Amino acid sequence: MERVMLDVDLAMGAPGSDVDDGFALALALADPDISLELVTTVNGNTDVASATTLTLELLHRLGHPEVPVHRGAQLPLLRPQAKFGSVPDDVVAREPQATPAAAAMVEHVRANPGEITLVAVGPLTNVALAMRLDHTFAASLKRLVIMGGVFSKPTNETRMPGEFNIWNDPEAAEIVLGSGIVAQWVGLDVTLKVRVTMAEARAMAASDHEFAAFAGRYTVAWIEHLSSRRPEQADSCAMHDPLAVAAVTHPELITWQDAYVQVETGDRLRGAMIADPLTGGWAPDGKTQKLQPNASIAVDVDAAGFTRFFMDKLKEL
Repeated sequence: MERVMLDVDLAMGAPGSDVDDGFALALALADPDISLELVTTVNGNTDVASATTLTLELLHRLGHPEVPVHRGAQLPLLRPQAKFGSVPDDVVAREPQATPAAAAMVEHVRANPGEITLVAVGPLTNVALAMRLDHTFAASLKRLVIMGGVFSKPTNETRMPGEFNIWNDPEAAEIVLGSGIVAQWVGLDVTLKVRVTMAEARAMAASDHEFAAFAGRYTVAWIEHLSSRRPEQADSCAMHDPLAVAAVTHPELITWQDAYVQVETGDRLRGAMIADPLTGGWAPDGKTQKLQPNASIAVDVDAAGFTRFFMDKLKEL
């Protein structure tokens, strides 16, 4: 059994918002090999207050109101921007736990050294703060799985050179990369290959199953939102965050490669990541040096295998 903390910027349940983080939370609860012990929230897909309210609401919908939720950072470490979202009027505003997210992370890992896997599917602000609060935090984790980054190609977008989670708080990503833990990074190189189609979303929306119907409605709305921005991508949406959760108990679905990764924190290429696969030892000063990996990056995925696992588990909720 994998004991898991899940750090989310959850927006499922708000009209026109991304839904993959909600599916990630659902999958963490549905997987019998995961014990979800703690959920923390962070600014990202929506503001942290909305993410917290929507996370508590979804846990109640899924029949797990006992899972503690801790509200985290409302802003990136150094950047003033924050995304603001909304919560439907009929959603109950429940109170999270009193301890801030980063402190709760540190306390839980201190109490259970070497036993907790942290899965971070939003910007890495909370994770970086935990590492700054306690210099032993990273080393005391069992594993760190991150949904973030893109390593084999650029985004080709000047407004967002890096993948969103990393672009949102590149300084936090830099702290994580320098922490000493070799995290598993599940980036756009693989997450864009695992998708829910409009037909599948409509089938979920028509289901008699309460969560499937709820999630299906919001997935249809999200695909329609994507279609309004990019008509060529009108038929599906990517399941970025659930793939990171699946990697906890089924790492064989993903092909991994050790790498030395650096992140750009300047404005021009903010959030872009450079991944050295460690096939050579050349350094800019002309000398050779042996670099040690600071990341394990996902380079390929068994998309069909993931889809089977994902859909089967959701049916069991």
